[in-house]
Amino acid sequence: MFPYQIFKSSLTLPKIIGGISKTLAIANQLIPLYKQTMPMIKNAQSIIQKVNLSSKKAINNSTIPTKKAEANSSQPQFFL
Repeated sequence: MFPYQIFKSSLTLPKIIGGISKTLAIANQLIPLYKQTMPMIKNAQSIIQKVNLSSKKAINNSTIPTKKAEANSSQPQFFL
């Protein structure tokens, strides 16, 4: 008669304890992962900055050969 069947089910102590147990098992697996990955995440910003600086230096140090076009007044000029 009711659209939701939640009202028929009752919470029992074993169901609550089982849910808490599953939650704690997951938390016990995630906490070490969190502790191991946090230093990497904190240092990621400085690593990205160093990579960006080194790539900018590489671009600035590279020489791009330029071609000079000879001016001829009777022919069109094409720039390469």
